[in-house]
Amino acid sequence: MRLLPLLACAAVLAVPVAGLCQDIPVVPAPPAAASAQADASLVVTFPALKAHTGVLQVAVYDSAQAWKGGKAVKSVSVPATEAEPTVRIDLPAGAYAIRAFHDVDGDGRLATNPFGLPVEPYGFSNDAKVNMGPPSFEAAAFTVTPGENAQALTLR
Repeated sequence: MRLLPLLACAAVLAVPVAGLCQDIPVVPAPPAAASAQADASLVVTFPALKAHTGVLQVAVYDSAQAWKGGKAVKSVSVPATEAEPTVRIDLPAGAYAIRAFHDVDGDGRLATNPFGLPVEPYGFSNDAKVNMGPPSFEAAAFTVTPGENAQALTLR
């Protein structure tokens, strides 16, 4: 009888976390003509990566609407084998937010425990904190200006 309230509580806690990072699609790099419109570049680094296996899945969003369940402006997959993996993305200047996770086992999905909580490292731009689900677009947003820009994501 004690197990039933525990399972009900776990189900309630797992619901908002469901959209944390697993919706990052892996798509090939855009053709050269599409990236010609970009006037800025963004270099994303992942300091203190705990494991150097699998791949890093990175998705860049340009609006709160897209962040809540729309399509990413750019999605990139990069091997996590380097000491400090780096992703370079060409973008037009503007406001963006990043979702990323370390797909340690290389299966293309964010692994979760039976309660739906992530067991693989994940993170957001600005090191935005998770509170019963992903942070808001505004908490993770940063500005990309013409030229070279950088973001360091700490995966938890």
